[in-house]
Amino acid sequence: MTSARQFFEEVLPSKLTPESAADVGANFQFNIDGDGGGSWTVNLTAPSEWVQEGTDDNADCTIAMKESDFLGIVEGKSNPQMAFMMGKIRVTGNLALSLKLSKILG
Repeated sequence: MTSARQFFEEVLPSKLTPESAADVGANFQFNIDGDGGGSWTVNLTAPSEWVQEGTDDNADCTIAMKESDFLGIVEGKSNPQMAFMMGKIRVTGNLALSLKLSKILG
């Protein structure tokens, strides 16, 4: 994968289903720092169009990290729990919801 942008615009929308969205059922804000980074809302409470570029101040959980760390996680090269413990991932809001992310990112 070449960038976080590619993941949010191409990969994630093709992976999500109404069932997987309902299973997680939360609104996430991702802020990815780097050349291919940006901000995306992944609203799994919506009926469709789950991934949108931009920010949502009403997100249940906000996750911020460098693009290199994000790509390592979605490519399976990095352990998200270890990255969090090392301070590479910053989570605000409902921390428990971040544990559900492996269902959609992995």
